[in-house]
Amino acid sequence: MKRRNQQRTAGEDAIDRDLDDGLRRSEQVLLEVLEALENASVDPLERKILWADGSRLSVEDTARRIHAQSGMPLESIESHVVGWLEMIYEPHGLNEHEMEEFEILIEQWITPYEEAL
Repeated sequence: MKRRNQQRTAGEDAIDRDLDDGLRRSEQVLLEVLEALENASVDPLERKILWADGSRLSVEDTARRIHAQSGMPLESIESHVVGWLEMIYEPHGLNEHEMEEFEILIEQWITPYEEAL
């Protein structure tokens, strides 16, 4: 009896290659987003990302700016910007209560994006 991985079809191999390519592209987009937002901060009340150059941009405008600089897919950039807000960005100098409020504001901000994705 042949082992399962010896019975792979060309279609299964193509699917694996497509998945690998997709993961690589997603990782490249993530790295672009992380680099672009390295010195950024967040104003959750105004729902703006504050760039080091003083620009105050929405998620959409931030994604468009990164897209213009990198040429990466706009939808993927926006998804990673939302992920950055949710999981990566961490404000400094907040006490426990302020951090809880910050997290609630971020959650309210990103919920429509997550529902759309």
